[in-house]
Amino acid sequence: MTRHSFSLRVIAARIATSLIGFVLFLYGMIAAFSPLPAGAPLVIIGVLMIAAANPAARPLIRRMRRRWRWFDRFVRLAGKRGPPVIRTVVVETAPDDSQDAAR
Repeated sequence: MTRHSFSLRVIAARIATSLIGFVLFLYGMIAAFSPLPAGAPLVIIGVLMIAAANPAARPLIRRMRRRWRWFDRFVRLAGKRGPPVIRTVVVETAPDDSQDAAR
């Protein structure tokens, strides 16, 4: 039998992180319509958790950061105060300024 590079524990952790990120994202979207300012940070933390668990989501976050500067500012703030996994995602999804200058 061939061995895979992912163990069942790693796969379970990625699924759990993705689900928690999705729940935070949904709750943040609902909270965005409430008078409390908790919606945007929850959405950003949820999206970063999804990206930490799924590298395929990182190009989407890079496009979102390039398009919306307010989103980029919140992501950088979360990267400064977040755990190392979130900091890694923030660095990997940083928008290229060279592409913006070419436009």
